[in-house]
Amino acid sequence: MARLLDLGIDFEHWCFACGRLNPSGLQLDFDVSADRATARYTGVQRHQGYDGALHGGIVTALLDETMGWAIFQQGIWGVTAKIAVTFKRPVPIGEELIINGEVARDRGRGIETRGTVARAADGEVLAEGTALFLRMPDERRAELERRYSRTDEAFARVRAAIEAETHSQVEEHART
Repeated sequence: MARLLDLGIDFEHWCFACGRLNPSGLQLDFDVSADRATARYTGVQRHQGYDGALHGGIVTALLDETMGWAIFQQGIWGVTAKIAVTFKRPVPIGEELIINGEVARDRGRGIETRGTVARAADGEVLAEGTALFLRMPDERRAELERRYSRTDEAFARVRAAIEAETHSQVEEHART
């Protein structure tokens, strides 16, 4: 997996989910691999709904952001057109969570994703979601890549790291 922060992606902005400048935000960081993104998060009291439980809107934001980063390493920037979340159990404050997002199906302009929020301690899935992302036009994609790169080649580095990981997995599979 490739850690976005280590490869030159700029998180010094105000995005509620991944921006470092937003003191009330989630400040997520992502590991990505082919068609997948993973984040870790520990809920804080200011993001709670009922006592001791993460607000459902925050859980939805965790899924939305992680599923969105799952599509980007292919050079795709998208916007959420539709999202559905199923809450299986209350998501606790103060416990580390693992959020996974993955591409389920690429339909051209629309990309279907799915994701889970699980407790890190035991892997129990507490919420799951699906979303449809619509591709942004190429000129907007290029603008966003420039904005969110600390270096000119940041997104090329991410894609290269994922390709190297995939190539390594193929070679390992061929040896077994």
